[in-house]
Amino acid sequence: MDPKRSRSRVPDSLVHLIVPAETHQEARPLALLLDFDGTLVEIGDTPEAVAISPAMADTLAEASRTLSGRIAVVSGRSLEQLHHLLPPALAGGVIAASHGQELSVDGAVQAPRRTRLFVDLAFEAALHFEDFPGIVIEEKSFGLGVHYRLMPQLRDRAEQWAMAQAASHGLIVQQGDMVFELRPGGSDKGDAVRAIMALDRFAGSVPVFIGDDLTDIPAFEATRALGGQAISVGSRTADHSDERLDSVEGVRRRIAALIA
Repeated sequence: MDPKRSRSRVPDSLVHLIVPAETHQEARPLALLLDFDGTLVEIGDTPEAVAISPAMADTLAEASRTLSGRIAVVSGRSLEQLHHLLPPALAGGVIAASHGQELSVDGAVQAPRRTRLFVDLAFEAALHFEDFPGIVIEEKSFGLGVHYRLMPQLRDRAEQWAMAQAASHGLIVQQGDMVFELRPGGSDKGDAVRAIMALDRFAGSVPVFIGDDLTDIPAFEATRALGGQAISVGSRTADHSDERLDSVEGVRRRIAALIA
């Protein structure tokens, strides 16, 4: 890894503010906001083929204790998916799911009313791609992912179908890591960051957001606007962040260092 890319580019004055607890009068406590796929877990061949490692689960539990609960997951996955995938230290805390459409705080959920739109689109997608088993359809509470990781040569076909459905149903197409996602407009991960930082437990803290994908760029921007630090995983979003990590294990070590 290039040592120049591994160092934070934020001013020293900001780095000094990022502390795990109130160690002196001027210090502001840290708040940790984390993407899921590609950040807490390696990207899987299919959405279900992921799991948080025991070491990561232990580090996240310690972070939750050290930060007095000022830790949150911000993901494009549905809340239902995340409840199944996250360790107890995070599953019962603060989760912004579906790119901010769903917000769960200690089990209390705020979300718009669900419709059958994405159920119906999942059915249509299954029919459309039935002769292409390498296309994986991921139905979400407020979205639909068309994954082509298993057959990269089908990228254009996946994109064309997603764009046609977006035009028909007034949706937007969000490009991710070998996936095209259909979702409603009106919210993104930047909105999720702002909503989380408005919660009482996060008041007065310095946000640090860690993410790897294009959908995390609005979260980086919101975090930096709030005086915090944006950390990218890999190269895709490095130009939008203050610091770059190279792996999920690098994320775990960085979290451990932040709360030490």
